[in-house]
Amino acid sequence: MGFLDKLKENATAVADKAKTAAANAKAEYEQKKAAEEQHRKEMEELAQSKAQAVISAIKSYENDGSFFKNTNKQELLAFTKEFYDKILMPANSVSQSKVQMYPYIEDKQIGKFRANWIGYGSDETAIVYLKAEKKQEFVITDKNLYFSTALDEDPKFFARGQISCDEISRFSVVKNENVFELKCDEFVLASFVADKIVTEDFITLNNFFESIINHDFVITDEEVDKLIQEKIGEKVYSEIKKYMVYDDELMVYFAWGLDSLSAKDYIVCTNKQIIRMDREMFGATANVKQFYYEDIVSASTEQNSQSSDLTVALLETAITAATKTCTLVITTAGAGLRIDSLYKVEAERIVAVYHHFRKEAKKASSQPQVVVQQQAVDPIEQLEKLSKMKDMGIISEEEFNAKKADLLAKI
Repeated sequence: MGFLDKLKENATAVADKAKTAAANAKAEYEQKKAAEEQHRKEMEELAQSKAQAVISAIKSYENDGSFFKNTNKQELLAFTKEFYDKILMPANSVSQSKVQMYPYIEDKQIGKFRANWIGYGSDETAIVYLKAEKKQEFVITDKNLYFSTALDEDPKFFARGQISCDEISRFSVVKNENVFELKCDEFVLASFVADKIVTEDFITLNNFFESIINHDFVITDEEVDKLIQEKIGEKVYSEIKKYMVYDDELMVYFAWGLDSLSAKDYIVCTNKQIIRMDREMFGATANVKQFYYEDIVSASTEQNSQSSDLTVALLETAITAATKTCTLVITTAGAGLRIDSLYKVEAERIVAVYHHFRKEAKKASSQPQVVVQQQAVDPIEQLEKLSKMKDMGIISEEEFNAKKADLLAKI
């Protein structure tokens, strides 16, 4: 066999091997795709089965009526906002919280709800949105419960379903050892590891559920003050208390703001003032500033950059939009303060608190002063009483004569 023939034979052999390898690779790919498709079908069937099992389990419990049976929608929405503002948000980590509530659930998120659950109606309003591990989600609207739970067999697949709140008696959160269990009636929907953030979220969330069940929609400043003290701890509260000078002064809001490597600014709103404190990393406090509501000229938020450099301004504006931060601006007659270390929702809450108590202060100062005049004393009538007291031995003759002289002098 000549050299060319040998070369041709080798080339043919190489080509045949390549064809065989390609055919084998194609067969393996098709086999893999077929296995993946089979797995997908099995997981989707399992997800549907699990979703139906969840719904059936919830329906199996005795139901004494809808969870929202005693509450109309407007009343529910108003209380939910007040609860988030006064109970859940103060001293909470806005960026890490597992709980979102009306009206702070963004439209973009609502769009995702509609994509995940076909039955999500345009006429219902999301009340509570919970995020769990493995991208699990739970939404309670004024009409339905929507759930999306990851399969144990493959957490990339989710059992998604919905059930009317008319078939649910109660929601609750129960701590079981080191986890919090979210329950629908007695069925455990999900478990959350009880770290600091989850603990703060779920203790307060349970208060919300209990308030709905008991139709108790009154939140007092005393309740808010007590809750904030529990959240921030005795050490931080003792520092704040140094600057609360009124006997009836209560904390009504607290914002940790953004974390930094060296310090952590926080803002305190009481029913009398706004306090800004810069807590250094070793616990000492510096740069404490106090603004009493009657001295504040205006309070507002800014999200756009104040830089004159267009590139810097656009960059800063983009960053604040992405991180959902903004600047709080407090102005007084003699000074002002700009705070850049707050999330937008925190800064807006501080502005709302200011307007509320500023309005209350103005209302109190405009009330007419009521002067109580003492009724004039009749000297003759008083003299008769003194005479009886002398006869009864209550006062002596000398005391009677001294009082008598005083009364006669007034006639």
